[in-house]
Amino acid sequence: MKLDIASRRGSINKPAVVFIHGLGMSMDIWVNPSDSRILGGIFPLKKLLGKREGGEKHGALRTLFHDLGQKDYPVVTWSQRRPAAPIDSAVPELEEIVKISGKMTESGIVLIGHSRGGLIGRKYLFKRKDGLIRGLITISTPHKGSSVARIAGYLSPLASVLNPVFPSGDKGTLFFSVKRILQFLRSRALRELLPGSNFFKSLKDGPVEGVYYTSAGGTNPTLFTLSDYCFPDLLEKIVPGNLYPEEMKKGKGDGLVSAESSKLPWCDEHYDVECNHAEILFDKSLRNIMVQVVERISS
Repeated sequence: MKLDIASRRGSINKPAVVFIHGLGMSMDIWVNPSDSRILGGIFPLKKLLGKREGGEKHGALRTLFHDLGQKDYPVVTWSQRRPAAPIDSAVPELEEIVKISGKMTESGIVLIGHSRGGLIGRKYLFKRKDGLIRGLITISTPHKGSSVARIAGYLSPLASVLNPVFPSGDKGTLFFSVKRILQFLRSRALRELLPGSNFFKSLKDGPVEGVYYTSAGGTNPTLFTLSDYCFPDLLEKIVPGNLYPEEMKKGKGDGLVSAESSKLPWCDEHYDVECNHAEILFDKSLRNIMVQVVERISS
Protein backbone atom coordinates (compact mmCIF):
# COMPACT_ATOMS: atom_id res chain seq x y z
CA MET A 1 0.00 0.00 0.00
CA LYS A 2 1.60 3.28 -1.13
CA LEU A 3 0.85 6.15 1.23
CA ASP A 4 1.94 9.78 1.41
CA ILE A 5 3.85 9.80 4.71
CA ALA A 6 5.71 12.40 6.76
CA SER A 7 7.95 11.25 9.61
CA ARG A 8 10.85 12.19 11.83
CA ARG A 9 13.07 9.59 13.45
CA GLY A 10 13.63 10.14 17.14
CA SER A 11 14.89 7.98 19.96
CA ILE A 12 14.16 4.29 19.58
CA ASN A 13 13.67 4.24 23.35
CA LYS A 14 10.65 6.53 23.19
CA PRO A 15 7.18 5.58 21.91
CA ALA A 16 6.46 6.49 18.31
CA VAL A 17 3.58 8.96 17.99
CA VAL A 18 1.18 8.51 15.07
CA PHE A 19 -0.99 11.48 14.06
CA ILE A 20 -4.37 10.93 12.35
CA HIS A 21 -6.07 13.80 10.51
CA GLY A 22 -9.79 14.42 10.26
CA LEU A 23 -12.47 14.42 7.58
CA GLY A 24 -11.54 16.06 4.28
CA MET A 25 -8.10 17.12 5.51
CA SER A 26 -4.55 15.88 4.93
CA MET A 27 -1.37 15.42 6.92
CA ASP A 28 -0.69 19.14 6.37
CA ILE A 29 -2.96 19.86 9.35
CA TRP A 30 -0.17 18.38 11.51
CA VAL A 31 2.99 18.99 9.49
CA ASN A 32 2.39 22.16 7.49
CA PRO A 33 -0.77 23.76 8.89
CA SER A 34 -0.11 27.16 7.31
CA ASP A 35 -0.96 25.57 3.94
CA SER A 36 -3.73 23.32 5.19
CA ARG A 37 -7.43 23.60 4.37
CA ILE A 38 -10.48 22.55 6.38
CA LEU A 39 -14.20 21.72 5.91
CA GLY A 40 -13.54 19.46 2.95
CA GLY A 41 -10.94 21.80 1.48
CA ILE A 42 -13.31 24.78 1.39
CA PHE A 43 -11.33 27.23 3.51
CA PRO A 44 -7.64 27.84 4.22
CA LEU A 45 -7.04 26.83 7.81
CA LYS A 46 -5.77 30.27 8.86
CA LYS A 47 -9.19 31.79 8.10
CA LEU A 48 -10.65 29.66 10.88
CA LEU A 49 -8.11 30.73 13.47
CA GLY A 50 -9.09 34.37 13.78
CA LYS A 51 -6.52 36.20 15.87
CA ARG A 52 -5.48 33.07 17.72
CA GLU A 53 -2.50 31.18 16.36
CA GLY A 54 -1.66 28.73 19.09
CA GLY A 55 0.52 31.17 20.99
CA GLU A 56 2.81 31.94 18.04
CA LYS A 57 2.10 35.43 16.78
CA HIS A 58 4.94 35.27 14.27
CA GLY A 59 6.24 32.48 12.06
CA ALA A 60 4.78 29.12 11.12
CA LEU A 61 2.00 27.43 13.09
CA ARG A 62 3.13 24.57 15.29
CA THR A 63 1.37 21.41 16.40
CA LEU A 64 2.08 18.43 18.62
CA PHE A 65 3.87 16.87 15.63
CA HIS A 66 6.55 19.56 15.98
CA ASP A 67 6.50 19.64 19.80
CA LEU A 68 7.03 15.90 20.23
CA GLY A 69 9.48 15.67 17.35
CA GLN A 70 11.56 18.35 19.04
CA LYS A 71 11.59 16.22 22.19
CA ASP A 72 13.10 13.34 20.19
CA TYR A 73 9.95 11.23 19.89
CA PRO A 74 9.59 9.38 16.58
CA VAL A 75 6.62 11.06 14.88
CA VAL A 76 4.66 9.77 11.88
CA THR A 77 1.61 10.92 9.96
CA TRP A 78 0.08 10.40 6.55
CA SER A 79 -2.55 11.70 4.16
CA GLN A 80 -5.51 9.36 3.90
CA ARG A 81 -5.96 8.26 0.30
CA ARG A 82 -9.70 8.95 0.46
CA PRO A 83 -10.11 11.55 3.23
CA ALA A 84 -13.86 11.91 2.66
CA ALA A 85 -14.54 8.16 2.42
CA PRO A 86 -16.07 6.04 5.22
CA ILE A 87 -13.98 5.59 8.34
CA ASP A 88 -13.48 1.89 7.65
CA SER A 89 -11.47 2.76 4.54
CA ALA A 90 -8.84 4.54 6.65
CA VAL A 91 -8.34 1.76 9.19
CA PRO A 92 -6.20 -0.49 6.91
CA GLU A 93 -4.04 2.56 6.18
CA LEU A 94 -3.55 3.14 9.91
CA GLU A 95 -2.60 -0.52 10.26
CA GLU A 96 0.14 0.04 7.68
CA ILE A 97 1.33 3.20 9.44
CA VAL A 98 1.48 1.34 12.76
CA LYS A 99 3.70 -1.31 11.14
CA ILE A 100 6.04 1.38 9.82
CA SER A 101 6.06 3.19 13.17
CA GLY A 102 6.77 -0.03 15.04
CA LYS A 103 10.13 -0.25 13.26
CA MET A 104 11.09 3.17 14.66
CA THR A 105 10.67 2.33 18.34
CA GLU A 106 11.08 -0.33 20.98
CA SER A 107 8.64 1.41 23.33
CA GLY A 108 5.23 1.06 21.71
CA ILE A 109 3.03 3.61 19.95
CA VAL A 110 0.77 6.50 20.94
CA LEU A 111 -2.08 7.45 18.59
CA ILE A 112 -3.22 11.09 18.39
CA GLY A 113 -6.35 11.83 16.33
CA HIS A 114 -8.03 15.12 15.51
CA SER A 115 -11.78 15.16 14.87
CA ARG A 116 -12.75 12.04 12.89
CA GLY A 117 -9.14 10.88 13.26
CA GLY A 118 -9.90 9.92 16.85
CA LEU A 119 -12.67 7.61 15.67
CA ILE A 120 -10.27 6.00 13.20
CA GLY A 121 -7.97 5.32 16.16
CA ARG A 122 -10.84 3.84 18.15
CA LYS A 123 -11.87 1.60 15.25
CA TYR A 124 -8.28 0.39 14.87
CA LEU A 125 -8.13 -0.54 18.55
CA PHE A 126 -11.52 -2.24 18.22
CA LYS A 127 -10.12 -4.47 15.47
CA ARG A 128 -6.52 -4.89 16.63
CA LYS A 129 -5.62 -5.56 20.26
CA ASP A 130 -1.96 -6.44 19.71
CA GLY A 131 -0.54 -4.70 22.77
CA LEU A 132 1.56 -2.32 20.68
CA ILE A 133 -0.60 0.76 21.35
CA ARG A 134 0.16 2.44 24.69
CA GLY A 135 -2.08 5.49 24.42
CA LEU A 136 -4.89 7.12 22.46
CA ILE A 137 -5.32 10.89 22.52
CA THR A 138 -8.36 12.39 20.79
CA ILE A 139 -8.83 16.10 20.09
CA SER A 140 -12.28 17.44 19.14
CA THR A 141 -13.46 13.95 18.26
CA PRO A 142 -17.25 13.38 18.11
CA HIS A 143 -17.34 10.26 20.29
CA LYS A 144 -21.13 10.51 20.55
CA GLY A 145 -21.54 11.82 17.02
CA SER A 146 -22.20 15.33 15.73
CA SER A 147 -25.59 16.68 14.72
CA VAL A 148 -24.13 19.44 12.53
CA ALA A 149 -25.03 17.64 9.30
CA ARG A 150 -28.73 18.08 10.13
CA ILE A 151 -28.52 21.86 9.64
CA ALA A 152 -28.02 21.41 5.90
CA GLY A 153 -31.77 21.35 5.48
CA TYR A 154 -32.02 24.79 7.03
CA LEU A 155 -29.31 26.23 4.80
CA SER A 156 -31.16 25.27 1.60
CA PRO A 157 -33.74 28.10 1.84
CA LEU A 158 -30.94 30.59 2.47
CA ALA A 159 -29.10 29.46 -0.64
CA SER A 160 -32.30 29.82 -2.68
CA VAL A 161 -32.80 33.37 -1.47
CA LEU A 162 -29.22 34.37 -2.23
CA ASN A 163 -29.06 32.69 -5.62
CA PRO A 164 -30.62 35.55 -7.65
CA VAL A 165 -28.43 38.07 -5.87
CA PHE A 166 -25.05 36.32 -5.96
CA PRO A 167 -24.15 34.34 -9.11
CA SER A 168 -22.94 30.86 -8.22
CA GLY A 169 -19.71 31.35 -10.10
CA ASP A 170 -18.55 34.30 -8.01
CA LYS A 171 -16.14 32.79 -5.50
CA GLY A 172 -15.97 35.97 -3.47
CA THR A 173 -19.62 36.03 -2.48
CA LEU A 174 -21.40 34.95 0.67
CA PHE A 175 -23.62 32.73 -1.46
CA PHE A 176 -20.68 30.81 -2.89
CA SER A 177 -19.31 30.17 0.61
CA VAL A 178 -22.69 29.02 1.92
CA LYS A 179 -23.13 26.77 -1.11
CA ARG A 180 -19.76 25.10 -0.53
CA ILE A 181 -20.51 24.62 3.17
CA LEU A 182 -23.87 23.13 2.27
CA GLN A 183 -22.20 20.62 -0.05
CA PHE A 184 -19.82 19.60 2.72
CA LEU A 185 -22.62 19.26 5.29
CA ARG A 186 -24.53 16.97 2.93
CA SER A 187 -21.60 14.65 2.27
CA ARG A 188 -21.97 10.94 3.02
CA ALA A 189 -18.83 10.97 5.13
CA LEU A 190 -20.24 13.65 7.43
CA ARG A 191 -23.59 11.85 7.73
CA GLU A 192 -21.64 8.85 9.04
CA LEU A 193 -20.80 11.02 12.06
CA LEU A 194 -24.43 11.67 12.98
CA PRO A 195 -25.51 10.26 16.35
CA GLY A 196 -27.10 6.86 15.79
CA SER A 197 -25.43 6.28 12.41
CA ASN A 198 -24.57 2.75 11.33
CA PHE A 199 -20.95 3.47 12.18
CA PHE A 200 -21.72 4.26 15.83
CA LYS A 201 -24.10 1.33 16.06
CA SER A 202 -21.31 -0.99 14.90
CA LEU A 203 -18.62 0.55 17.14
CA LYS A 204 -19.15 -1.47 20.30
CA ASP A 205 -15.68 -0.84 21.69
CA GLY A 206 -14.42 -0.12 25.19
CA PRO A 207 -11.16 0.45 27.04
CA VAL A 208 -8.30 -1.80 25.98
CA GLU A 209 -6.06 -3.05 28.77
CA GLY A 210 -2.72 -1.28 28.79
CA VAL A 211 -3.92 1.72 26.75
CA TYR A 212 -4.06 5.17 28.39
CA TYR A 213 -6.90 7.34 27.10
CA THR A 214 -7.00 11.15 26.96
CA SER A 215 -9.51 13.42 25.22
CA ALA A 216 -9.98 17.16 24.71
CA GLY A 217 -12.72 19.38 23.29
CA GLY A 218 -13.39 23.01 22.45
CA THR A 219 -16.03 25.43 23.73
CA ASN A 220 -15.75 28.30 21.22
CA PRO A 221 -18.07 27.63 18.24
CA THR A 222 -16.96 30.61 16.12
CA LEU A 223 -15.30 29.10 13.07
CA PHE A 224 -15.13 31.84 10.46
CA THR A 225 -16.72 34.96 9.05
CA LEU A 226 -18.79 35.14 5.88
CA SER A 227 -19.09 38.72 4.68
CA ASP A 228 -20.49 40.58 7.71
CA TYR A 229 -21.77 37.43 9.37
CA CYS A 230 -19.98 35.24 11.86
CA PHE A 231 -20.48 31.49 11.56
CA PRO A 232 -22.36 30.05 13.43
CA ASP A 233 -24.20 33.30 14.28
CA LEU A 234 -25.46 33.28 10.70
CA LEU A 235 -27.03 29.84 11.19
CA GLU A 236 -28.60 30.86 14.48
CA LYS A 237 -30.78 33.27 12.52
CA ILE A 238 -32.04 30.40 10.34
CA VAL A 239 -32.29 27.28 12.48
CA PRO A 240 -35.16 27.13 15.03
CA GLY A 241 -33.92 27.54 18.60
CA ASN A 242 -35.14 24.14 19.78
CA LEU A 243 -33.22 22.49 16.94
CA TYR A 244 -30.07 24.58 17.14
CA PRO A 245 -27.22 22.10 17.76
CA GLU A 246 -25.10 22.02 20.92
CA GLU A 247 -22.01 22.01 18.71
CA MET A 248 -22.70 25.65 17.79
CA LYS A 249 -23.69 27.05 21.17
CA LYS A 250 -21.17 29.26 22.94
CA GLY A 251 -19.55 27.39 25.79
CA LYS A 252 -21.03 24.10 24.55
CA GLY A 253 -19.07 23.22 21.42
CA ASP A 254 -16.31 24.04 18.96
CA GLY A 255 -18.55 24.72 15.95
CA LEU A 256 -18.54 21.12 14.71
CA VAL A 257 -18.32 18.94 17.84
CA SER A 258 -19.95 19.49 21.22
CA ALA A 259 -17.78 19.52 24.33
CA GLU A 260 -19.87 16.67 25.73
CA SER A 261 -19.35 14.53 22.63
CA SER A 262 -15.60 15.23 22.61
CA LYS A 263 -15.19 13.39 25.92
CA LEU A 264 -14.25 9.76 25.41
CA PRO A 265 -16.54 7.86 27.82
CA TRP A 266 -13.71 5.81 29.38
CA CYS A 267 -10.96 8.44 29.20
CA ASP A 268 -8.39 8.65 31.99
CA GLU A 269 -8.14 12.43 31.48
CA HIS A 270 -10.27 15.03 29.67
CA TYR A 271 -9.71 18.74 29.00
CA ASP A 272 -11.99 21.50 27.66
CA VAL A 273 -10.42 24.62 26.18
CA GLU A 274 -11.95 27.81 24.77
CA CYS A 275 -11.08 27.07 21.15
CA ASN A 276 -12.91 26.25 17.95
CA HIS A 277 -12.48 23.05 15.94
CA ALA A 278 -9.32 24.31 14.24
CA GLU A 279 -7.75 26.49 16.94
CA ILE A 280 -7.59 23.63 19.40
CA LEU A 281 -4.71 22.02 17.52
CA PHE A 282 -2.53 25.08 18.02
CA ASP A 283 -3.50 26.11 21.54
CA LYS A 284 -0.21 26.31 23.41
CA SER A 285 -1.61 25.42 26.82
CA LEU A 286 -3.33 22.28 25.52
CA ARG A 287 -0.26 21.27 23.54
CA ASN A 288 1.83 21.52 26.71
CA ILE A 289 -0.67 19.33 28.56
CA MET A 290 -0.66 16.72 25.81
CA VAL A 291 3.12 16.62 25.72
CA GLN A 292 3.03 15.89 29.45
CA VAL A 293 0.46 13.14 28.83
CA VAL A 294 2.74 11.51 26.27
CA GLU A 295 5.67 11.80 28.69
CA ARG A 296 3.64 10.08 31.41
CA ILE A 297 2.69 7.30 29.00
CA SER A 298 6.38 6.94 28.14
CA SER A 299 7.54 6.55 31.73
